[in-house]
Amino acid sequence: MPSTDRPVAVSKTRLERTQRLVAAAARWAAVGAVLGTAVSLGLLTVWSARGATDTAFALGALVLGFGVTAWSTAVGLGRTIEGMQDRLDVSSGWTEASAREAFFVISWTGAGWVVAAAACSILLGV
Repeated sequence: MPSTDRPVAVSKTRLERTQRLVAAAARWAAVGAVLGTAVSLGLLTVWSARGATDTAFALGALVLGFGVTAWSTAVGLGRTIEGMQDRLDVSSGWTEASAREAFFVISWTGAGWVVAAAACSILLGV
């Protein structure tokens, strides 16, 4: 009986692109984790541990939510916006690709921020 366990052919460029995206996501999540930790600890000077970590988590969730919403809008409407810019002869320099990249950064930074705020909450015994 022939084997059905064939290796899946993945193009080298697709694999490289995936590796770059994973590395970039990890880098921006780490930046977000630093921000989340700094905000959590910084808010300890003003509020209790629970209030500080809850507020830091909420701010991180706000950043994450904005990033995901704006990213999906850029993906969904990007070509339409570029087409309108061409039609109206407006050169703002906005492109779908640059918007997707910017909101990728914001989304992963927010994700790291949320995780770090939750981890700070656990570490502070809240």
